[in-house]
Amino acid sequence: MKTIIAIWNSAEKGKSSTILELTNLLLTKFPNHKIVFCDKDVNKLTIDFRLIIEINGKTIALESQGDPGTKLEHRLDNVEAKYHPFLIFCTCRTRGETVAAINNVSKRHLYDKIWTSTYDTTHSYKLINGIKAEHLLDLIIKMQLI
Repeated sequence: MKTIIAIWNSAEKGKSSTILELTNLLLTKFPNHKIVFCDKDVNKLTIDFRLIIEINGKTIALESQGDPGTKLEHRLDNVEAKYHPFLIFCTCRTRGETVAAINNVSKRHLYDKIWTSTYDTTHSYKLINGIKAEHLLDLIIKMQLI
């Protein structure tokens, strides 16, 4: 089933850094991936990006801009309309317009939702975000989403 995996937490908790780490894992673990679209240089990604890739015949969208005021719902609708991804990773806050955006998009386009948060820590952010990314990769492999 088509799935949205939303990485949610409050501001400055590593959501975008985690999705960036996951992106780097996907690109290295699946060297036969196909870049369908990237709004930046895929070799120099920073935390605010959109990437559409194809792995094992499945289209995956990664959308890291999930703050209020970023028109997340509109952007996810556009991604769905243009690329029809089987799997969407996105970031969002824990309440408000970004949560509503994901709920609305998943209902409108018939996506299952998985809500997950970043690990909350006061140190070792890069290490912790990398571990979370590994866990997300393991999740989608074991759920046969990729």
